[in-house]
Amino acid sequence: MSSRSIMKGLFLILASVHAFVRHNAVQRSPNLEKSVSRKVKSGAFIMETTRFDINGPTISRTTAMTATISDDSITENYNQEKDDTILEPVAGNVVFLLPSNADQIQSKFGSRSPYGNPTVLEAAQHLQRKVGWFSDQLVNGQIVMLSSTSEPTQEEQKLLREANAVIALHLNNAETQYAQSLFEQRRQRQQEGQDSMNFCNFALECDGGSNELPSICGPFDTATVSPSSLLPWTDAASGKRLDEQMKGLFERWTSDDFTYSLMLFFNRFSGTPIDWCKHSIDATWEKGAVQNAQEFYNMVTKCGDCVAKCVADEQCKECLDALTALDTTDQVASYRTIVSYESELLENFSYCILQKNNIFNCDAKIPQYPKVQPMTQFRGKPLTRKVARQILIGHLDDEDAFEDKSCERLATSWKVAAGANVAYDQFPSQNQIFYESASNQPKNDENGKQFLWYDPVFRVETIDGRNVWCKRHYRVREGPTIGTFYFSVLDNGVVSNEFWTLVDVADDLSYIVFHYAGAAGSVGQRYLGGLLCTADGSLDPILDKSQKGSTTKPEGPMVDHVYSKLRSAGIEPWELFCVDNRVDSPEALDAGEAPLEYFRKDVLAEKAKRKLQQ
Repeated sequence: MSSRSIMKGLFLILASVHAFVRHNAVQRSPNLEKSVSRKVKSGAFIMETTRFDINGPTISRTTAMTATISDDSITENYNQEKDDTILEPVAGNVVFLLPSNADQIQSKFGSRSPYGNPTVLEAAQHLQRKVGWFSDQLVNGQIVMLSSTSEPTQEEQKLLREANAVIALHLNNAETQYAQSLFEQRRQRQQEGQDSMNFCNFALECDGGSNELPSICGPFDTATVSPSSLLPWTDAASGKRLDEQMKGLFERWTSDDFTYSLMLFFNRFSGTPIDWCKHSIDATWEKGAVQNAQEFYNMVTKCGDCVAKCVADEQCKECLDALTALDTTDQVASYRTIVSYESELLENFSYCILQKNNIFNCDAKIPQYPKVQPMTQFRGKPLTRKVARQILIGHLDDEDAFEDKSCERLATSWKVAAGANVAYDQFPSQNQIFYESASNQPKNDENGKQFLWYDPVFRVETIDGRNVWCKRHYRVREGPTIGTFYFSVLDNGVVSNEFWTLVDVADDLSYIVFHYAGAAGSVGQRYLGGLLCTADGSLDPILDKSQKGSTTKPEGPMVDHVYSKLRSAGIEPWELFCVDNRVDSPEALDAGEAPLEYFRKDVLAEKAKRKLQQ
């Protein structure tokens, strides 16, 4: 392996080690406010969505490798009561340019969701919200919907000309011609030196997908390629690389990837760091030779032994080769690679460089937006801390579960039926196991705080085609508000912190809706997500009898109720990915029996020991 390959592989392995550092986190969802539409004479309109505050306590995960994190540090970065004051956007604005029939035609989003594809307008409205959430309200999202009978108003034309970013979606032939003229005006504006850096536009799926207009990304213009873009250290070359990366993310047609792509642009060219993507653990031209060299020097001097062992080990070497060929933004592929070569050597390597020494000076915090309210009632009574813990324990056959016989006792608390995070919630056979710690003291106070353990056990297909079980061991502490929880875990040498919210649960425990927000501080990663869970991991509990076992689009009163709860948490139903929880599939049979009791057996033994001593 060449020295360049080793260098890139080392940085790639760092970027990928935490690609899935938390598997089954549950995201908090925001209270959505309605968009306000302002009609104008032409029939076109601009839609502006109120921005949301999602403050709450940060989660510090307890580590198992010589490092410990105090409970106090869990709340230092996540202030649930943070001021709701809305500030003017600093990094810039993005305008989504839509066709006149955007409320009637389907977008390409949601192709793998049980809900199906949303309309172009529905998708754009949600992207508008997520732009604010991902940027911590530093970027403002707006919508201009063209009219079939008249030109945009002067106000709209000014907005489109001067916006930092314009994304045209699904325009027809005539509308694409308008966008072409608009893009040319924007190109001239840029050439005149106005906003020459913080400036981009893209046209996606316009004129039936046959007419993708030349894009602009910062100083890089695909219509007039500058010779300077061939020099990798220049701004033009940086814009070219970002142009290609953004297009790759757009083509995935998921709201997470789409929004993240826009954050990359504003972080690079607005002059204002965007916390969601301001950190990098790769060696890049944007960092410059001095910073790259300094990081590599620190890595070798502080963790030289770990680096040498990893490079010398055949399995670690193969992992470096495999990761070198990957795009580090593809967290699913990266994680599959890590799982394929997972070892103690790899864990020690990442722990030393990322967690112990934080070579890259990353400090990602749990996202503060959107703000999600936990449920307050259960079975007609106010929710207490004890009941909230029992809801987590759910269907598990455990002494701390609900004593009533309203649900069957099983080997798991819940199974994930569908999840909303593109990177983490697509894995098959997702088992959730919640149980109280053996050290919890009996309390008569219904609202007394205790802590629990959470063990997600899930299946991953490795890059060589094997099916293996992955398991993690989270510490769970109760949050400041009943129905909220702090999660912490050490995964492949990296600590992650998360904040979970109970959004809704059926009285008979037939389903539950979670929301989660998390961060892996030492690798600079943040994430959001949500889960719809049931006892068996199917959607049957929320379906009408006629639909059970059917592959048709879920419908009915219960489905509508669950969808409304997801939306209250900032999750659109079309963002969900259904989880394959079949136990008799060839892949599940290949993986063998799931190690559901791997961690819990020790806690049960400790509980039994303490009972004997009482």
